[in-house]
Parts: sequence; structure tokens; C-alpha cells
Amino acid sequence: MQSGSDRILKAMRRPYKNEKFVEICEKMKAARPGLAITTDIIVGFPGEEEEDFQATIDTVKRLEFDNAFVFRYSKRKDTPAAEMEGQLPETVKEERNQRLLEVVNALAIAKNQELVGTVQRVLCEGPSKTNKQRLTGRTGTNKILIFDGDVHKLTGQLLDIQVGESTGFTLYGSVL
Repeated sequence: MQSGSDRILKAMRRPYKNEKFVEICEKMKAARPGLAITTDIIVGFPGEEEEDFQATIDTVKRLEFDNAFVFRYSKRKDTPAAEMEGQLPETVKEERNQRLLEVVNALAIAKNQELVGTVQRVLCEGPSKTNKQRLTGRTGTNKILIFDGDVHKLTGQLLDIQVGESTGFTLYGSVL
């Protein structure tokens, strides 16, 4: 997505408008219910006004991304943007970054909570990074799910997992 503002997308030299991006995402979701969409967003691009930033927040809320990678604009040597007028102070970029992350995180947490009580097909990746006694896997929508089982028998297997709990960004469940 990069930005929800057509003015900023043009300044970034992106060949699309926000509404076209929204339309494509909405068509994908209609064609495949339950589809997870993630995106990258840059805040604080030179010349970004509060209304441009608000357009980005509005689009994130409208599309309800499963997650978004939010970056503060930073100058890169020998790029056109590095020489643009309207460079924003780091304090503004950080404040916008935090505001957008609050929205993105709230959406991600709500989407994970909706999965509690459902059965998810998971590819078992092996031991959990945080607890080697448990296993970790990913759903078809790339959500991390932690569960118990035999690492030697289940790693690499597709499993049906009953989701019993969400702690925000991580799901916990039991093999069926």
C-alpha cells in the first residue's frame, strides 16, 4: 500500500491510486473469504501532511489488514526523495509510526481473537522458538499457532488444530 494518500503515492512515484488498491483488495476478499492481506506502509514521507496520514489510517481501518509492516521514511543517499522539500522531523515520523502501529496491532489482535474456537489447518514447523517443549506452526494465513506434540512425528506435517486461546499475536491450540 505504501500510503493511503494519492498525493503521497504520486510523490513516491507509485503508478497507482489508493482507491484502485482498495478495490483490488476488496475484490480479493470477496473472491476468497478469510483471505489474509498484509502490506508495507511508509509514514513521514517528505511533504506528508496530517490529512495524508489520516487517509492512510482510514485505508488501514477499511481494509482491516491482518498485519502491516510500518516504516518511518528515512533519507537514502542519491534518491529523489532525499532532496525533496518538506522533510519531516523525526519526532513527527515517530509519532505517526506509533499511532499507525496502534491501529494495525488492534486489528491483528482482533482478527486472532476471532479464530479462538475454530479449527485451523497448520503446517508444523518444529519446536517453538520461545519454548522448545512445544511445537509451532503457521496457518494458511501465516498466523503463528503453538501446540503440544511429538517434534519427530509432527514436524513438516499438515495438522488440524483446535484454537483454544489467543494472547494477541500468538494463537495456542491442540492437535485434533
